[in-house]
Amino acid sequence: MDKTLFEAARDGHLIITVNDRLSRYLSQEYDREQQLKGLQAWLRPEILSLAAWLARIQGQVPGMPLFLNPAQLQHVWERIVASDVEHTGNLLLQVPQTARRALQAHQLLIRYAARFASHEAAEDHRAFLRWRQAWQRVASEHDWHDPAEVPWLLAEAFDQGLVSLPKKILFAGFDEVTPDLFHLRTAMERRGTSVVSWQPRAFPDARRLRVAADDASDEVGRCARWIRALLRANPQARIGVVAPQLEAYRELVEQIFTAELEPDRLLAGDEVPHLFNLSLGQKLDRVGVVDAALRLLRVGMRVDQGEISWLLCTPYLGKADLEGGARAQLDRELRRLRRFDWPLPRLAKTLRSFKKYAIAAPGLVDTVTILAAELKRSSKHLPGYWAEHFTHLLQKLGWPGNRGLSSVEYQAVEHFRKALAELASLDGVSTAMNRSAAAALLARMISNEDFQPEGTGGPLQVLGELESSGMTFDHLWVLGLNDTALPRHPNPNPFIPLPVQRRHRMKRADAEREYHFAGQVADRLFNAAPDIVFSWPAREKAAEQRPSPFLKGIVDGLPPQAESSAPDRVLWQARPILEKITDDQGPPISTRKPFTGGTGIIKDQALCPFRAFAHHRLRAERLDVPDIGIDNLSRGSLAHTVLELFWAQVVDQATLLALDPPTITKLLNDTAEGALDRLERELRYDLPYRQRQIEKQRLVFIAHQWLQLERRRGSFRVMAAEKSRTVTIGDLAIRTRIDRIDELGDGTCAIIDYKTGRADPLQWLDQRITEPQLPAYCLDQPHGSIGAVMFAVVRSKEKECGFSGLARDTEAWPGATSRTLDARLEEQGWTLFEEVLAHWDKALPALGDAFARGDAAVDPVDPELACQYCDLKALCRILEQRCALQEADDD
Repeated sequence: MDKTLFEAARDGHLIITVNDRLSRYLSQEYDREQQLKGLQAWLRPEILSLAAWLARIQGQVPGMPLFLNPAQLQHVWERIVASDVEHTGNLLLQVPQTARRALQAHQLLIRYAARFASHEAAEDHRAFLRWRQAWQRVASEHDWHDPAEVPWLLAEAFDQGLVSLPKKILFAGFDEVTPDLFHLRTAMERRGTSVVSWQPRAFPDARRLRVAADDASDEVGRCARWIRALLRANPQARIGVVAPQLEAYRELVEQIFTAELEPDRLLAGDEVPHLFNLSLGQKLDRVGVVDAALRLLRVGMRVDQGEISWLLCTPYLGKADLEGGARAQLDRELRRLRRFDWPLPRLAKTLRSFKKYAIAAPGLVDTVTILAAELKRSSKHLPGYWAEHFTHLLQKLGWPGNRGLSSVEYQAVEHFRKALAELASLDGVSTAMNRSAAAALLARMISNEDFQPEGTGGPLQVLGELESSGMTFDHLWVLGLNDTALPRHPNPNPFIPLPVQRRHRMKRADAEREYHFAGQVADRLFNAAPDIVFSWPAREKAAEQRPSPFLKGIVDGLPPQAESSAPDRVLWQARPILEKITDDQGPPISTRKPFTGGTGIIKDQALCPFRAFAHHRLRAERLDVPDIGIDNLSRGSLAHTVLELFWAQVVDQATLLALDPPTITKLLNDTAEGALDRLERELRYDLPYRQRQIEKQRLVFIAHQWLQLERRRGSFRVMAAEKSRTVTIGDLAIRTRIDRIDELGDGTCAIIDYKTGRADPLQWLDQRITEPQLPAYCLDQPHGSIGAVMFAVVRSKEKECGFSGLARDTEAWPGATSRTLDARLEEQGWTLFEEVLAHWDKALPALGDAFARGDAAVDPVDPELACQYCDLKALCRILEQRCALQEADDD
């Protein structure tokens, strides 16, 4: 500890520091010095941060006014700005952000004893003057004061002799003195107090190096390995890391430092203290347990599937640990309904309908019911009422869960409760508001609060350039010193005219002022340790970075570094020679009963055996992703259902030809209504009226269009629609359903499958048939009884409608003639329809036998066809296999 500072502390003089961190640091240094002297007890020194000292001293002044806390100030300014926006109609302003910047401008003017008139102001500045005048009126009416006024009011109290002052006060770590603080110090001196500014002494003959890293990741990695080398040589070394742009480096520092310096913590979690302490915490709303509370309070009457999945899977609700499996099953079942959003009452009812899982998750059903009842509240109350109500609601919901909280989570919960207390403190400055407004207000307050867990600090300090003021180290590394970090770009307040800010030399006002301030910071950092390394990333996001101009004259060098101890590198370097086993054979099917999955089993087996095994034996499949409105799958089902219901009444082509247009239109309207009713029953919810009408019009239109094609066919009668049967394909029995079977004029039948998407009968001719539904239905049927196998392509555009497939008489099927298909048949040497049927009789059983045997090789029939939209790429790791083959080819 500096001799001057130690003697001042020992003699009982008051030491005022620029921030709390320096106050703690100097107190710890003083205690260390006393321990080195062999003392076992000593008087606690008077070392306080400026904020703490101001709070203490103002309590000693009689008649001090009421000072609003930051939350109250922000709320008052938001109300002022919102009122002005409503009056002026300037709806482009974002009220909370605008109010925050306006409050900052107001406090700057107070601290710098500055003012400006409307004649030197632009439109935004004049708006600010209106808001400030409104603040002054309401503050005068209620006798409110801004804490920025405290130094000026204390100076008056000192001049009036209302407070006794110590004989000597040291101000430690202040890079600059603002006018309000200068005025306060002057008032102290007028009372006879000796006021001294202190900064640590420079280290003579300090060793300074500069390093240009490849990028920010390389830079932080070098720094971490440098620290490991230093701690290996001297575990008691005091090491500091300073980053002028710590907010940009925070996540990278935490990730790489943890991996390099304390890899065991990656498994131990938050309960193990950090070796390093980050001065910059994260925003409170980014801590999981607090984010969960805010999401619960902001739940609306309608919730989308993503919000529902979070509600089902979050560990921060009551009974989540006991009902986890059942809640995951409910998430899957809800996703299968493919609904984009749900009203909460309907969601609660639907959850209860899944009785098997709802019985195992009563806590979840209760949670949704409580939230649904909660959202019916429409009355307005003061924030204090809502703070208490939110507390009780979260308790009813079981927040923060039944599992034990980590130290970090526990502290975050305590900070959240303090935020609720701050919300309650707004009663004196607020009007009544509804529930959603109160929840939004609480969320804004928490989003602006930094959270730094206590008890996680270690001997290594990671600081911003301002937090490091007044601190010295044995070794120091300064990260990110490019020409935009020191000096920083100017960032003047938009509500104070720039000439006014320049005249008073306000913070971030212009480049000249920033360069001067950066010079003071650089001078302090350059003398904060006897061993200093300065670094910057040579490239960032493909852009070249230049070093800070303050690094001119410092020599390039390579500081000592230890070998990397990051788990990924250590494990990779020490990896054993792995035995490679190709496990592509699963157990065979042991039952002759029909296997669940239908022709989808054969389709997957043809595309890739592993895909079939994973989907239908392991039941591994992606969760359904809902879409807004009616998804494509449901739209296709609706078209099928309309035509199914229509032909159930019309039966044959002769009847169709005999119907007049009004009758057909009425029939189609009725069948469209029936199809929509069926869809609503399947999805367990009612479509909005307007959406239902639009979909009905679409269905009637495409059905009318399709029936025009049916009129042009040869005579037929619809024998069956949506007919199911059990089919044996090799050693595999499955149930399959066909959309439609027609009896043709020559006595044969046509197997028809409706398609609203892409139809490709060419795949029927492959050895691995990837469109097996129609061919599978033809198995075990006499070849002579089959006259055609067709896709009925039903689309909204007339030119895209038609039949596509194979027939004994292709000319009788509108749109079925295909040169590509004819060329492929000629290529295979098949001239007769029976030859294609014989190909199916041979190819399909081979696929069924392979699935029944348990074949599970990763063998896609075609990478683009099989893998492009496959949901199993992460499981089969086909992409890694391709990369390995590519590397082998390159070698």
